[in-house]
Amino acid sequence: MFLGEYFHTLDDKGRVVMPASFRRQLAEGCVVAKGRDGQLQVHRTEDFARMAQEIVAGPQDRKARMLARTMFAGADQQELDKSGRLLVKPDLRDFAGFQPGSEIVVIGVFDHVELWEKDRYLEDRAAGDQTYVDEDE
Repeated sequence: MFLGEYFHTLDDKGRVVMPASFRRQLAEGCVVAKGRDGQLQVHRTEDFARMAQEIVAGPQDRKARMLARTMFAGADQQELDKSGRLLVKPDLRDFAGFQPGSEIVVIGVFDHVELWEKDRYLEDRAAGDQTYVDEDE
């Protein structure tokens, strides 16, 4: 499982360091895809394949086809380099608002990893924290 929150810098080549505990779980390869909140999602290859099968087996109305196109056309299969860095291709960097040298937040979301532009993440985290506190009311 993936847990925790880590702040890293995107290097000039578009790479971000994965936390050591995440590296072991991503050693067999991973898929980087667009997230629905403007972040990037990183899935183990086998988990992404399982999700893809569910999408393909589901309804094939226009909305579902658009979702599939966005998810699959934008996805990128990757392997971490020897230093535990993940290369984020330019179109995915643009989607997530990443700039070379900017801070990227790497978070574990149990079954996948998310990559966020720092300011966008802090806003989302604050909203999520407030929702979590208010949920009992």
